[in-house]
Amino acid sequence: MGVVFKGIQSLGGNGVKGFHCIQCLSFISSSDLFLKLNGAQRHSFVNPEGIYCEFYSFLSCPGAVPHGRDTEQDSWFPGYAWTPAFCVFCGNHLGWHYRAVSVTSRPMEFWGILMDQVSVR
Repeated sequence: MGVVFKGIQSLGGNGVKGFHCIQCLSFISSSDLFLKLNGAQRHSFVNPEGIYCEFYSFLSCPGAVPHGRDTEQDSWFPGYAWTPAFCVFCGNHLGWHYRAVSVTSRPMEFWGILMDQVSVR
């Protein structure tokens, strides 16, 4: 079973919210870049170490950068490899960058940003 996605292009009006790094308050992304995966833009999973993770999925995160080698091991999204993602400005761990393993998968990439690592304004 593949990942079903739908990009949200606009929320309309002035309702767009900014997501900022909890450590340095730098801009990470905005609500108009939310990405629905399997019908949701908010996700929760427990990692192999038993840690509960709640995060938003985004099409793009200009304030985040992936670092390290990606892996498919323990991916919460079958068909996608993940890499840890960090704040471009302060290096705070924000979540993960996901890359499609197959060139035919859509989206080709997306971001999972931990809810407790961003403030919303």
